Amino acid sequence: MEITIVRGDPKPWGIDGHLYINRKLICDTVEHPTHHLRQGDYPIGWDNNPFRHGDGALALKQREIIVGKQLLPGVVTQSQATYDRLYERLKKAFQRGTPVHLTIRG
Repeated sequence: MEITIVRGDPKPWGIDGHLYINRKLICDTVEHPTHHLRQGDYPIGWDNNPFRHGDGALALKQREIIVGKQLLPGVVTQSQATYDRLYERLKKAFQRGTPVHLTIRG
């Protein structure tokens, strides 16, 4: 499974982006403006899943990625439902033994 996040420009309240799975747009993302993963490639597993649910990026302390539908810059809605759907897709991939790979661009 190929997951790609395409980020927009960093703002003081967060870094907004779009999450694609196998080149299909799935949801929006938001990350902390300074505590975020660097651009690059990452293997994803159960023990290093960076995706979370939440409302805004400023509460994040780790290098995590909140998923949902963008409401305002740095804020998403429908995060729990979006995370649950993404979690199920990841769970199925891990159960099948499919490698999950994250690329962050922007």
